[in-house]
Amino acid sequence: MDHIDHIREAVAQALEKRGFDNRAFLREIREGRRDDGPYMLGALAWDERVRHANP
Repeated sequence: MDHIDHIREAVAQALEKRGFDNRAFLREIREGRRDDGPYMLGALAWDERVRHANP
């Protein structure tokens, strides 16, 4: 599993944990079809920041 796949799964799981139950949307996140959406952009930006802060 690629690094971005782990991020997609983490985002989908976090949304599920918060009660988000739109299965089609969650599947699209997991499949990478929502990488330009606000949830993924935020997660990718955070990942970038954390990785550069902790080389």
